[in-house]
Amino acid sequence: MIMDRSINIAGELTLMSVSPADVFQVLAEKKGGRAGLIRTPNFTIQNRILDDKGSRFKALNATRRGAKSNTEAMDHIEVCDMYPKSRTVYMGLTLDSVTEIIWDVFKEFNEKYSLGLKFNGTKKIIFYPNGSRTRLFGLDSNARQMAKILGQKLRKVSIDEAGSITVNLEEFCFQKVRPALIDLAPNSWLTLLGTCENIPNTYFQKVTEGGCTNFDWKIYRWTSHENPFVAKQWEAEIAEITLKNPKALETSAFKTHYMNQWCSDDDLLIIPASAMKMIDSLPNLGTRKEWAFMLGVDLGYNDATAYTLLAFNWHYKASIICMTFKSTEQDLTDVANVINQMKKDYGLTHIVVDGANKQGVEEIKKRHNLHEIEIAEKLGKATYLRLLKDEIIQEKVEFIKDATDDLKTEWQSLQWKDKMKLVEDGRCQNHLSDSTLYIWRKTYTMRAEEPVKIPKETEPEFEQYLEAKIEQEAIEEMEENEEIYGTPEGDQYFQAS
Repeated sequence: MIMDRSINIAGELTLMSVSPADVFQVLAEKKGGRAGLIRTPNFTIQNRILDDKGSRFKALNATRRGAKSNTEAMDHIEVCDMYPKSRTVYMGLTLDSVTEIIWDVFKEFNEKYSLGLKFNGTKKIIFYPNGSRTRLFGLDSNARQMAKILGQKLRKVSIDEAGSITVNLEEFCFQKVRPALIDLAPNSWLTLLGTCENIPNTYFQKVTEGGCTNFDWKIYRWTSHENPFVAKQWEAEIAEITLKNPKALETSAFKTHYMNQWCSDDDLLIIPASAMKMIDSLPNLGTRKEWAFMLGVDLGYNDATAYTLLAFNWHYKASIICMTFKSTEQDLTDVANVINQMKKDYGLTHIVVDGANKQGVEEIKKRHNLHEIEIAEKLGKATYLRLLKDEIIQEKVEFIKDATDDLKTEWQSLQWKDKMKLVEDGRCQNHLSDSTLYIWRKTYTMRAEEPVKIPKETEPEFEQYLEAKIEQEAIEEMEENEEIYGTPEGDQYFQAS
């Protein structure tokens, strides 16, 4: 901490502490001057966006090299210059990724146009001569950091890489970002920006296709053809691709990255969320035994800890996912408290927990008297994901309506990394998917087949049932005889010489 001498009201010499941020601010203010950005006259789409201060909520969707991030950096600089002492935030998937995207862009603008900006490389804060600040921020930050940043009166928020964000971005924008913009409205703005990605059903896709009604989004979509700095190179690149392989233009990769079209590959989806059979409540099995409840847990901290409650009965054909939910920043005691509450409410017969943090799991078992916890089986994950998919398609797994919506949302976007289908795409959320997989694997070999209905002798189906039964008994008898006596085909003494 830096100490500074000052004179108080009584005329006495006192010492006050000055933070490094204050020092940066003073240096920026002494530099003086106003933003001297010079726009490119023939970059029409960029100028339309920068001139549009009447739209509070904007979505910028362009191909790579379309200058969407540069455009947004220019907007931050112009807004901060227009409104002194403003606070703006530029977000991305992580602090590292957003730094790679935009930090040097601000520095280049500052050097090129002598803007008088100062940069705190540790905290990733940009200081303007008029007291404004722009801070870079990662969406993977913990809840305390997030609350600190979004607790301010913000002038502008930008969320880059929006096409790759699979967290509940709609909820984040509506519940956390929008309230931070209220104080300075109507002169406060939120912008989502990114490229089309092959991750299906993201909120950014919904926004750019006009499917979001929570905000009055102004949508701007373009390709690098409209960027005068790379238009010729872009056209030459496409011409070369076309010359070498004309069929390339029909691929989803080309349509996504060169034509700016949403074109996900449904074949890469791991679980078809559309095939989930939804039911209103647990079936009434009459006089048969009650349902047994089991809990699957996928541990996390900054990433969510996820919980899946599954119901099982020997006399029912399907496992039933009753409830899924997740929460961030839970320590081991928090997790244990949730498990104990679920035990109290449902009388859990099995508890299966992610064993990646073995020391943590042992802590939960011993300190919180949860000795029945089992470590999740992870070997052959890709194989079991495919088996789970088959079971869902065959309606051997059912889901309680409304209580499993978060799981459905994850599965709508969760996909394989590539055509090999061995590893999940690391950009996709899979916490609830994992907790569901853990506990479903427990019941996969336990679940009973659907009971066979035996028709009455007076019913027309009885004769057909009887014929099928006799035929099955004959097959079983033949197989048993073959096992005891063998067959000519399988015995070396009967082989032709």
